Amino acid sequence: MGTAHLLRLLRLFTGISMLQQVRSWSIAVPKTITAVEGSCVVLPCQTQPHSRVIWYQYHNRHYPVVYDGRHPTAVEDQFRGRTSVLGEAAEGNCTLLISNVKLADDNLKVYVWIDPDSKQTQKFYHQTVTVFVERKSPIIAIQKQIVDGEMFQANCSVKYSCPFSPPSLHWNTGLFLKNSTSMTLNDDVQDQWLYTKILHGLATYEMHNSKMWCSAEFRSFATKSQQITLNILYEPVTVTLLLEKEPVMEGGSVTLECAANCNPQPHTYIWLRRQMGQTNEITSTERKRPFNNITRDTSLSCIAHNDIGTGKSDWLDLDVQYAPVILPESFCHLTGGVLKCVCQAEASPNASIYWTIDGNEPLPSSFSIVSTNKKNVVSGIIRGPGQSQSNISCRATNALGSDTIQLSAHLQTSSLYMWLSALLLLGIGLLFGCALFIYRKYSRNRSPPDFLCNTDILLRPQHVTDNVQPEQICSSPHRSQDLDAQSSPCRPESNSEVDRLSCVYDNDFVAKMSRPTTAQQHQENATAAQREDGIQPQAKSVDCSTDVYLNCWPEGNCCCCSYNTIPTSLLCFFFFFNSRNIAV
Repeated sequence: MGTAHLLRLLRLFTGISMLQQVRSWSIAVPKTITAVEGSCVVLPCQTQPHSRVIWYQYHNRHYPVVYDGRHPTAVEDQFRGRTSVLGEAAEGNCTLLISNVKLADDNLKVYVWIDPDSKQTQKFYHQTVTVFVERKSPIIAIQKQIVDGEMFQANCSVKYSCPFSPPSLHWNTGLFLKNSTSMTLNDDVQDQWLYTKILHGLATYEMHNSKMWCSAEFRSFATKSQQITLNILYEPVTVTLLLEKEPVMEGGSVTLECAANCNPQPHTYIWLRRQMGQTNEITSTERKRPFNNITRDTSLSCIAHNDIGTGKSDWLDLDVQYAPVILPESFCHLTGGVLKCVCQAEASPNASIYWTIDGNEPLPSSFSIVSTNKKNVVSGIIRGPGQSQSNISCRATNALGSDTIQLSAHLQTSSLYMWLSALLLLGIGLLFGCALFIYRKYSRNRSPPDFLCNTDILLRPQHVTDNVQPEQICSSPHRSQDLDAQSSPCRPESNSEVDRLSCVYDNDFVAKMSRPTTAQQHQENATAAQREDGIQPQAKSVDCSTDVYLNCWPEGNCCCCSYNTIPTSLLCFFFFFNSRNIAV
């Protein structure tokens, strides 16, 4: 790389330099050259093949040595270790390299002496090269329009005079620029080189108004470019409503400002007003707007438009102040001589509650007073001894006004009485449930039927005449055999409807009834004789007109009941147990 640059320099200066003939020697050098501080500088020189070269600093009386490869100690201190000759002497190359150029090297004049040991007379100091030194800072360039969410490019360039080692360039964007890439370029610019670092990155609205620069690091120092303020174009990302004055009175007016975080600023605003369940829109170019006839349920919002996009603010619920209004939920209850009153009032700012009973304010010490607040609603509660004829007044007041209500004490049934009533009903239900459970369990534990009862059996009452025939005869199987012997039918012809309604029971009481005693047998024989003579005995009658027989009386009558309804079932249950006790 260095050789190629050197050859280009030689070709450049060959055409523009003054060629001087010193007897048989010819030399080509530039008259002036510009060096960059902190870099190196190359002074091109071309002549005939030679064996030795010495460079001197031009001086009126002395000959300060700038470079001498054979005697380095003869070199001046300010140049010692900083100078060297490039190229091959056999090719006539006498180019001088000065490293780490300093500002003190500015306006330095040097000349070359070819083969100083030659006996030929030379006047090389008549052909000098003047070195000018300047400090170069990097230059930053960026595209004019950068849009949020799009890629952008920025360039950082610096000139240098040393073709072998350009300075290093650095961006300061590490704090806010992410996902960026860079590349470098190197170009010839007149007698110097231009080193460029190109940055590609994704623009975001957070970068707006950020400072951006780059720096170049040379061998002995660093220099920084000018700062550039980034101008990022983006749509409104946040829109906020600003209230100019507070508080807001109900029925009054208010002025709002729609502040949008965007670039460029909005050119159109849409104002939204939500009130009484309805929303109205107003289009305007002003960022401030007044609103009249404010109510306590008024909410406002705005939409901002710029050339990039739109953004909408949140709804602003105005904190409207108004006088107290006592709510209809207020009441008074009198329970067991204890008076409880609740007075609820809505107001902003919150209202204060004052009580008056029978013209007394403040209340007696026997009353307890509690007050609670919840979202502009104040609840005042009092408890104490009272009467239904008490004159109770509640007054709610704040700085904007007041409201008053008269409350009447209503008698309220004691909660203890309600609990006792509920427990009594529950006990009755439990007793009935237990009775029904015992009955069902007793019915399931019965042995196979041994006693027949028919729902249509109707015993003759005592007042029935002899010519009335019984519809049916209720008898046990044992007794039916005796009746068969006497040619007396036990039951009528089979009837499907009657059989369906028949019931069969067998218990201890039925067993006893099925075994007649001696007295009963004599009575039965007498009864049979009377039947033969056509005389019917009088018997106690039981009207068995219900659906199911439960049991039979000890006297031989049948008890019949219906289980279609719950009260009838419960009555039959107790009737059945009474019959059991009689049998025992």
